[in-house]
Amino acid sequence: FDVPELNLSAKVNQSGFISLPLLGGVKALGLTEVELQQVLKEKLFSYLKTPEVVVALKKYASQRVAIVGAVSKPGSFALEQGGQTIQEAINLAGGINSKAGNYLTFVPGAVATGTSGDAINDPEARARLAIALASGKQAGFEIPLDQLYGTTGGIPLQVPVRGGDMIVVPEAGKISIEGEVEKPGQFELAQQMTVLGALNAAGGITYSAKIDEIEIVRDISPVEKARYVFDLSAIRSGQVKEWKLRTGDIVRVPSDSGKRMTEATFEGLSRIINFGVGGTVNVAN
Repeated sequence: FDVPELNLSAKVNQSGFISLPLLGGVKALGLTEVELQQVLKEKLFSYLKTPEVVVALKKYASQRVAIVGAVSKPGSFALEQGGQTIQEAINLAGGINSKAGNYLTFVPGAVATGTSGDAINDPEARARLAIALASGKQAGFEIPLDQLYGTTGGIPLQVPVRGGDMIVVPEAGKISIEGEVEKPGQFELAQQMTVLGALNAAGGITYSAKIDEIEIVRDISPVEKARYVFDLSAIRSGQVKEWKLRTGDIVRVPSDSGKRMTEATFEGLSRIINFGVGGTVNVAN
């Protein structure tokens, strides 16, 4: 009070001391905020009649979160006092860049650092963990970006982060589309690409497509794949929610050699595919 030059922020140096006007170096290492307040108050009695001291922690140096992958500034960042969410932590890294896929992997500190609390600050350790995550050898929680940010109309997820946590934002890769489509092959994965978007990218389905057995094959570990089957007509009627694809997915449209779709069914499905991505499809008879 009435001593504005003593209202300041002080960084704890490598030796555990802070530097203050009048007092010089004061040891802060190992003290709580209340204990440091008392130490400063006692030292200021030599200069002030009734010193009133308030100490508040502004930023942690030891409590850090690692953010790697498709962000503007990958690295290790100190957490602010009061707790932060995944979105706020990503903002420390400059935000997600244009190369990001449609999900991220959140690794809690107990998994990310193992037995070493300093591993999160080691660039090589972070790189090894990122490789382990990509190969499926390391545990983590996958969070779709649209759910995290609420971009599809839902309430954004508020996931808190703690010191030692790690956030991995994979880059978008490619998907493969096979079978009864006009242009089978590999395609770049957009952040919001769905099954309908993938079929549109491949020029649409053919008359011979077996629409009730569209298949997605997805790697869930280095040695295991998952197979999901759905009906395009169910998507058209709203009975089935659209799937968002991820890097490495294979979309297969099998052939129904025993019958061909009616023209009305084909045209209806073509329209719903177009509507799903805002484009048009050229139909070949």
